[in-house]
Amino acid sequence: MRLLLATTVSLATLGLVACGGDDDNDPPPPRAQATVDYTAFVKTQLATTSDTTDPVSVNNLRFRNQTNSNEDAYNSVLD
Repeated sequence: MRLLLATTVSLATLGLVACGGDDDNDPPPPRAQATVDYTAFVKTQLATTSDTTDPVSVNNLRFRNQTNSNEDAYNSVLD
């Protein structure tokens, strides 16, 4: 009985030790830029948009909305 218990504990310990540690050294994810004014960004995108324009990556941008409920914020671009 003691041999079975010792064997089980040894195998469990070996299994846990084998699973420990991570040597991948994954690179950190890209840091987000400082916040970007949402209204200014959208106006720029709308002004430069055409059917042949290449896509712009916005995944790492953090937007802030300074216009809050300003209904006229985009009138200069949409007129």
